[in-house]
Order: sequence, then C-alpha cells, then structure tokens
Amino acid sequence: MKVNKQNWKIALRKIAILLLWTTMLSFVVIVLAFSNKQADEMKCKKVFVSIYPIDLHFYNRQRVLEIIRNALPKEKKLLGLEMGEINVGKLEHALQQQQLIESADIYSEMDGTLNIRIEQRRPILRVMRFDGTQYYLDQYGVKIPLSEHFTSRVPFANGNVFERYEKGDSVYSFVGNQLYTIASYVDKHPFYKALIEQIFVRADNELILVPKMGSRYIIFGDANEADKKFKKLLVFYQEGLNRIGWSKYKSIDVRFEGQVICKK
Repeated sequence: MKVNKQNWKIALRKIAILLLWTTMLSFVVIVLAFSNKQADEMKCKKVFVSIYPIDLHFYNRQRVLEIIRNALPKEKKLLGLEMGEINVGKLEHALQQQQLIESADIYSEMDGTLNIRIEQRRPILRVMRFDGTQYYLDQYGVKIPLSEHFTSRVPFANGNVFERYEKGDSVYSFVGNQLYTIASYVDKHPFYKALIEQIFVRADNELILVPKMGSRYIIFGDANEADKKFKKLLVFYQEGLNRIGWSKYKSIDVRFEGQVICKK
C-alpha cells in the first residue's frame, strides 16, 4: 500500500511538471505569434543600405534602391508598407541576380527600419581577350562584367587569351587558370599587389609580368611553383635591386630553379 502511494505521488509530480512545461511553451508560442503579428503590421519607416567591400563602388545606395523598386509590385513604395507585405525573398533574389553582387541579405527591425546588406564581387584581375572583349575575374575565379559606374584598379591581362566571357562562368582554359593562379597570389601579397600592373600572355603561353614602375619586365614562365618564383623574386628585389638600382636591368627571368637571370 505504501509503495502504491509513492508511485502515485511520483506520477502526480510528473504530470504537474509536464503541465507546467506545456503551459510555458504555450505562453512562449502566444508571445512569439503576437510579436510576429506586431512586426508584420509595423510600417517601414526607414531603409538602411550597407554595401561591402566599402572600397568598391559598383553599387551605391541609389542603385540598390532602384533594383528594389523595380522588384516591388506596381505603384508600391517601401516607405509606408507594412513589413508583412514586403516579400524579402523576392527582393534578395532581385539583388542576387546582379552579376556584380555576390550576396544580399534583407531584414527588418522593430523600430520600422528595413536593413539591406549587399556583398559585391571583388575583382582581382581584368582580362582582355584577343578580340578585345573585356571582363573581370573575381577572387573565386568567376567572370564578371565591367561596370560603367566604377573601374576596379587591378592587374590587367592581355595577349594570347582566348577564354570567352559568359555570365556566371568560371575560368576553364589552361591560360585562364594560369592567370587566375597568378592574380590570386598577387592579390594576397601587398608587395606584389603594389608592384604588378600587367600580365602578358605570349604565343607560347608563357607569362610576362609588367611592374608599375620602370621599363623592365619579369619573365615568369607558367604558373607552376608560383610561390617559389615569387619568393625568389622578392629576395632579388630586396637584396639585389635595392643595392644596384631598380633601372639597371631590362628583364628579370625567374623561370629556372635556384637562379634569377637579368639582362641589361
């Protein structure tokens, strides 16, 4: 009999705990539903646009809002719209359709602010095909178009380049991958980013690097063991050219293992 009473007390305690948790969960659901309803009914009072990276200017606030306006239903304006009426997914999709935009994120706040955050694609190389067609390669090797609003100051590649431009395409050819490898290395190293202005592709597909200053050029060969070649070149600049002068040689050849060959 005593055992039955204990079992009964344990069962009642479990039921009480279950009822408590159920009540608390129901309360949370009701509060969230009420909050969501309030948020949906909140009217858009302000639009805040943030654009990254801040040193790229393919887009500004005006251009972003123009894309948003074109994606809204006719005769609708963001300001004054209830947050629940704003199709965030559709607006983000409209922004992400832009070839120079990598990602877009839109969210609202309880004070009526609509936040629009975009991440622009960051070019690391400007390419000109043999036929004059030009495009950028971004940091992931994706081809993106030039912009009439802004020119990115990145190294310029030309010469024996046949890699075509297609929307959203990535590099696919031998030369295209060679250029991307070199441009990626240059982009990650401040010294070379400040030094290299042009990459010329010869008829034999070997690469010539042209510095921003001086009349010399660097015979680089292919992009194999690029890290070794660039490190060797850095030592030569630091320990060699700083002593004898940067205008001493016409060409610097780093193609061969363990040596730098210069011509006056």
